[in-house]
Amino acid sequence: CTFPNKTDAAREFARVLGSGGRIGLTDLTRDPTLPKGLDGLLAWIACIADAQPAARYVEYLRSATFDVEKAEPHDEALAEMVEQIRMKLLGAEIMVGLNKLRLPGVDFSNAKQLAKSALDAIQNGQLGYVIITASKRLRIA
Repeated sequence: CTFPNKTDAAREFARVLGSGGRIGLTDLTRDPTLPKGLDGLLAWIACIADAQPAARYVEYLRSATFDVEKAEPHDEALAEMVEQIRMKLLGAEIMVGLNKLRLPGVDFSNAKQLAKSALDAIQNGQLGYVIITASKRLRIA
């Protein structure tokens, strides 16, 4: 998600790696359609907006002379992270309610709804997380 032009990024990986060199990537994955609320500014901040389906990441690497060895989904890790965020939001909301923490302007209802939408999207297969390993094709002289 940190590379705006993923085709160029894959080519650059290939340029700097020698023949047989290996690469490992992890990134968010997404379907073209997401629940409302996960498509605005938050989506860009959370790296959701520019995430791609896992198959597209594989294609970027293959087109840049990589042989993809593994593309493993780890959606459960993303779901766990969202659950941790939900618990932290709840804790912060309780602390604010007890006047132990000041967070002026924070809309806990909206934040909790966005976290729920993200969790629903993960459970519906619209958001995910993938680990991809690949090696640069060997050059045959």
